[in-house]
Amino acid sequence: MKKTKTDKSNFFDLQLNRYEDINPDDFISSDEKKKKLAAQVIENVNNPLDRWAVCATLESMGMRDIDAQKEYGAKDLFELGDEIYLICKMNFLLKLNATNDSVNIEKIENQFFCFVKYYSRGLSFMIPILGQIALLFLLRYSLWAYIEFTEAQATIVAIGTILSFLVTGGFVQAAGREVLYYLNGKDYKLAKDSYLRLFKYNTLVVSAVGTFLFIANMVFPFFRQQMLIFSLCYFLLLGELWYSLSLLYLIKHYVVVLLITVLGIIPVHLIMQNTTWGIFYAHFAGLLFANLLAWFYNFIWLRRKIKKQENINQASIAKRPIMAYIVSLYFTYGFLYFCFLFIDRIVSWSAYGNEVQPYIIWFKTPYELGMDWALISLFLTIALLEFTIERFSRLLIPVQQNLSGLLFDKFIKKFKNFYRNQILLLLVFGVVSIVITYLGVTYLKRYSHVPEVRDFFSNPITYFTFFVASIGYLLMAIGLFNGLFFLTLNRLKFAILPILAAVITNIFFGILLSRWFDYEYGVFGLLIGAAVFVFYSSKKAKKFFNKLDYYYYSAY
Repeated sequence: MKKTKTDKSNFFDLQLNRYEDINPDDFISSDEKKKKLAAQVIENVNNPLDRWAVCATLESMGMRDIDAQKEYGAKDLFELGDEIYLICKMNFLLKLNATNDSVNIEKIENQFFCFVKYYSRGLSFMIPILGQIALLFLLRYSLWAYIEFTEAQATIVAIGTILSFLVTGGFVQAAGREVLYYLNGKDYKLAKDSYLRLFKYNTLVVSAVGTFLFIANMVFPFFRQQMLIFSLCYFLLLGELWYSLSLLYLIKHYVVVLLITVLGIIPVHLIMQNTTWGIFYAHFAGLLFANLLAWFYNFIWLRRKIKKQENINQASIAKRPIMAYIVSLYFTYGFLYFCFLFIDRIVSWSAYGNEVQPYIIWFKTPYELGMDWALISLFLTIALLEFTIERFSRLLIPVQQNLSGLLFDKFIKKFKNFYRNQILLLLVFGVVSIVITYLGVTYLKRYSHVPEVRDFFSNPITYFTFFVASIGYLLMAIGLFNGLFFLTLNRLKFAILPILAAVITNIFFGILLSRWFDYEYGVFGLLIGAAVFVFYSSKKAKKFFNKLDYYYYSAY
């Protein structure tokens, strides 16, 4: 069905047109009894959306037509609802005039504290990585890495790790929508059911993908079968670990995330020190142990919360097509996000160049070092998004409660200014993050007597990849910044289409340039794809903020 467009159509206009016959002067003559009734309505629903919201509130308070007639002199409940609705709106306008038509949303002195709090929370996603880096320096191995890996061994681990993010990323994003929804509503029974259901689907999909790749490799032997089996073991164990840790992030138990990923090294260390099994079996034991720790903690936490819950919601979460549709969109966005993040590696590692490589995909150390170096700047930049979205939510809630439909232009203007200020802050942060990352890592050159440090800086491809990828990741952060607003107000298609276009562009130009020149030029696929992501998502953001009043009120 073709959508019709109205001239400067917005939600507030449609609501106000219903009340053109109401005279605002009536507010002045409203008796105290009606004003007190309006105060009760405001106490119940804050700023009522329309007369129907007022009538529904009056009915919930036990008001009837006969009460409206005898106590307030109105013809019926609907006429009284019109009067009370007008009083509520005029009361709000008087408040605005008393405060110079501005809504006091947050105090300036709290800004710095708010920034530190939420930026730190954004950095929490680096906790497991920092823990693993520390273990590498101390022991030369971590839960899934090893300094002395050969390129063949690194290929095994890299393929399994990337697969784990690609397959499990969508389920983690879906849990971030559905499970968090129940956690915020303190419906812990439903949160547990939802979490377990998504875990079951994640396990089934991981198993199905692993089985398919195993059989496919038997028919078309791209890799040695033992090599693929080891990759699939990393894939399975890491995929389960990412999903297990997702609940800990949702409940903000970041210290537990660090403890689990660090304690997982115990079996690795014991096997490496006391057996000749080798690093692969040590990693598998450590990852299995970390998974068990995460699942034990999640089970205990949910069980305790459910026990304390007074009224457990016994409703089933199955067969809910609307929620399933929304969650599927979040799943798609999560999958595309990790596709964009890692697809350039697959493209570049599969480029033969001037050298003959043993397998169709082969780990290229200088390229990976440059990409990992640039990832630090991305993490430092996107940590700011936690602060941005928190401020956005803080603005929306009081505006929704207080803002009159008569002031929709101010509403839109306020958030457009907010968007511009935040994107400028993001750009500054992104550039500073690149500089800090470059200077921080190159500081290690003074330890060039250490073989690993010397090898890190020995290849110019590492520098080349770092600089190109850093710019690409900065652009990617801007695209994710735009997408966060869409996700917050359930405009999932606004978020999915730009990142889908970015993934396709990344693949196309990555393959073209890595085959035309050399494998390291595959990083330009990331850069060009990120530019498409910014362009397309910014167009969507312009449309989004021009009609933010409608998108907000129709979001829930």
